Amino acid sequence: MDPKQQSGASKRKAKKIKEANQADFLKSVPLISNFFEKPLNMSETSIANVSSDQSSSNEDVITTGLVSPVSDYVPLQTQSGAEQECQPWQATTDQQQKDHERKVAGVSDPQSDQPAASCECRFSNEEGKDPNSWCETVNDPALWPSTITDQARSILVSRGETAFQNRSAKYPASVRDRGIGGTSRSFTNALLSCSLPNGQTVTRQWLLYSPSTGCVYCFACKLFSSKHNTFVHGFSDWKHSERIGEHEGSVEHRACMLALYNRSRGTATIDSDIVKQIDAERQYWRDVLKRVVAVIQFLGERGLDELLGSAHNGNFLGIIELLSKFDPFLAEHLQRFGGKGKGSVSYLSSTVCEEFIHLMGQRTKQAIVNKIKESKYFSVIVDSTPDLAHVDQPTFIFRFVNNDAHVVERFLAFEPIENHSGDSLAECVVAMVENLGLDLSNCRGQSYDNASNMSGKYNGVQAHLKQRNSLICYVPCAAHSLNLVGVNAVDSSPEAGRFFDFVQAMFTFCASSTHRWRKVFRDTDIKLTLKSLSGTRWSARAESTKALWKYYAQLREALNDMSKDMEEKCVTRSEASALCDKLDTLETAFMAYFWDTILQRFQASSLQLQKHDIDICTAPQLLLSLRDFVAAQRDNFEVFEGAALNVTTAVSQEYRHDLQRTKKRKIMSDDSAEPGVAFNGKDKFRIETFNVVIDKLVSCLNHRLNAYTHLTELFDVLFMPDNMSNSELILKANLLAAAYPSDLNMSLADELIQYKSFITEKEKHPSKMLKTMINLNLQSTFPNVYIALRLFLTVPITNCEGERSFSKLARIKNELRIRMRQNRLNSLSLLAIESDLVRQLNFDELVDDFARKKSRKKHI
Repeated sequence: MDPKQQSGASKRKAKKIKEANQADFLKSVPLISNFFEKPLNMSETSIANVSSDQSSSNEDVITTGLVSPVSDYVPLQTQSGAEQECQPWQATTDQQQKDHERKVAGVSDPQSDQPAASCECRFSNEEGKDPNSWCETVNDPALWPSTITDQARSILVSRGETAFQNRSAKYPASVRDRGIGGTSRSFTNALLSCSLPNGQTVTRQWLLYSPSTGCVYCFACKLFSSKHNTFVHGFSDWKHSERIGEHEGSVEHRACMLALYNRSRGTATIDSDIVKQIDAERQYWRDVLKRVVAVIQFLGERGLDELLGSAHNGNFLGIIELLSKFDPFLAEHLQRFGGKGKGSVSYLSSTVCEEFIHLMGQRTKQAIVNKIKESKYFSVIVDSTPDLAHVDQPTFIFRFVNNDAHVVERFLAFEPIENHSGDSLAECVVAMVENLGLDLSNCRGQSYDNASNMSGKYNGVQAHLKQRNSLICYVPCAAHSLNLVGVNAVDSSPEAGRFFDFVQAMFTFCASSTHRWRKVFRDTDIKLTLKSLSGTRWSARAESTKALWKYYAQLREALNDMSKDMEEKCVTRSEASALCDKLDTLETAFMAYFWDTILQRFQASSLQLQKHDIDICTAPQLLLSLRDFVAAQRDNFEVFEGAALNVTTAVSQEYRHDLQRTKKRKIMSDDSAEPGVAFNGKDKFRIETFNVVIDKLVSCLNHRLNAYTHLTELFDVLFMPDNMSNSELILKANLLAAAYPSDLNMSLADELIQYKSFITEKEKHPSKMLKTMINLNLQSTFPNVYIALRLFLTVPITNCEGERSFSKLARIKNELRIRMRQNRLNSLSLLAIESDLVRQLNFDELVDDFARKKSRKKHI
């Protein structure tokens, strides 16, 4: 055989390759139908003419062209519609046209049992269903129907091309296999951008990708083109991808882009004037609502909250009228719509005001919840008080550390309860956490007062919450504990109790009439006044004892003058004389100086404990220093006595016990013959009153300090004192990591050793250490230290923020608002208590949402 002659298999293989190449070539050749227009009948011509001018279009349906056989297209210059009707082959071409349209649309042949492959979604025309509902859900441009209503087109334009771009790193559905020996090509992200003449790159936002067909589409042409266009029905010729750029520069594409731009501005519809009118009206009411929201925000921050033009219209409408004097827009609005009564829209009614209060409260609450979720860890602070309607209102405060390393305590809500048992209150706390969308497993602390239902070891709220999450450590309120120390000390000594009864009696006497108050305080040089004593707020006792001791002589003189003034009533002279005699006793003067010294330190410590950013280690150190101060006063009895003797010459120089007749005790037959020990007045007062009060204060402070011992020892390693060796630091760090196994690991010790040498001595405080770490972006370098510092600062030490919320509660739900609903109370309380956060929030979106929801006018 000739070696040059090919075998039959080689010839057949070469033939297949040649046929494949020819097929590829034919696919790249444009169809001749692209250069002809299909003749249209009268109705189709009308539709085409209407479609060509989008600025004056009022069509409901646009018909897109379909690819048809070449025989179905003839030059318009050589063949008319009448001649077409007489062609003998017209029936055949019409059938071909129908078959082709059915194939492209995915409709099965009525004479065939096999449905055609469909790349277009089906939309039900069921009665009662919106035929344009697909516009809101379909994101694949290949699934758009062949006929798009004008309303659907408006919806698609409003959604924008971004909703249908379907961008991805790879596009497997676009792979096209070119046969044996051919190259597989697909759509790439490189085709999504084009280069400008100056070298800059611009993204083709109009280019859409279909994940179902792997084709790309033109957003503008698919909506507005009335001619045959491969980018309307899907382009996938990746070998000739340059046609994307050719289409981009075509006249048809530019016309469709202009139509898309006009439609997006609302100027391409016949109702564009109506749209402009609706937009102007919508903007008008939006401007009204902005002023309404500003007034509600102003009143809400201050806990205030109503007939236009009346002198008794309340704060809301009163401020609206005040602003109208300086705001021409608001003045015109009041003139047009104000005071027209029910049925007239003004957005100044109480209904709109109440709705905005609720929406603003929800927006504020959501902002707080989002901050808590960002910080992850949080603590719960709960306290309760009855309101004027005799409803017990527990307050919920959440403590967390924000991203700027600041300790934040935020009020969330009041939640009325009827059952005060620990189990019921614990369920209330859990429900509150779940309703806010928070995870109780991220709670790391709880703080309440010292009531048994809250702090009980077995059935208190803290015990039930620890059963759900063992990492929720309980910390009794340090400020409440300090008040209880004072209460217990006063109750331990009858003389101390009589002294504070006397101080309250003096206040009652002076405050019972303006005349007495003027004679004692206003007409004298006394700058400080007495206060009514409170069982829980010892600041009033501190202020009263300070005023009493500093102006002891002046108060005694004022009361003495009133007791001798014959113009005064007999009862007034008698009470003034009794109070004056009480001031003349040495015991009263002694107790005034002693309690003034003690309570001034109590007051300073209490003010420091009431700060929201105080931590679990600083508070015990403060109480410890106060205990040492009180214990040191035990040796200062002579100092207190000397000051009491010299405060005024009217004060007795002897104790009351020395001025009384000594009682002789009857000796019984079985008693000892030795005489009993007899104390003089000084020793008796020192032993039975002074020492008892000092010892009681010290013992109570020691008892309260024991509640914080465990936590202070656990977190003491974060202070990293200089006298702590590395071995001791490692031991304490491991104990801390073991206490929080889900948050820390054993690498904490190594990080602390390195971080100890990194920071300066002035920064060795957890709050400063955390701020330094965040400022230098060292969270990833010292992750365990970062978490431990946040845990430490998250643990609360007082629930004073709850007491502050009660002050706002008394202002918001006052005598005039006893019937206020709970939702309104919570919303107003949020706006008032968290006023600093409310000032930072932008409520413009709230106005837009409200205006959009209330708008009843829609496009035709």
